[in-house]
Amino acid sequence: MKKILISVSLLSLLLAGCNRTIVDTTWAYKYADINGIGTVEVSSWTDYENSDMIQIKATDGTVYLTHSANVILRTK
Repeated sequence: MKKILISVSLLSLLLAGCNRTIVDTTWAYKYADINGIGTVEVSSWTDYENSDMIQIKATDGTVYLTHSANVILRTK
């Protein structure tokens, strides 16, 4: 067990040294493409742990609540 833990730690350090992303941590999005609405500029967004719903607040103050399958969040 100790050898496995050491191996995983070394592999993580090696990948980090090679500028590899192990986990995607991008949580800030500028735009949302919402089916039936179009592209909106995002002020904030919230997803719900026990649901597939997502709430998006646009910069104009409009709030959209929809299924996550209807939304693409993007940075560009």
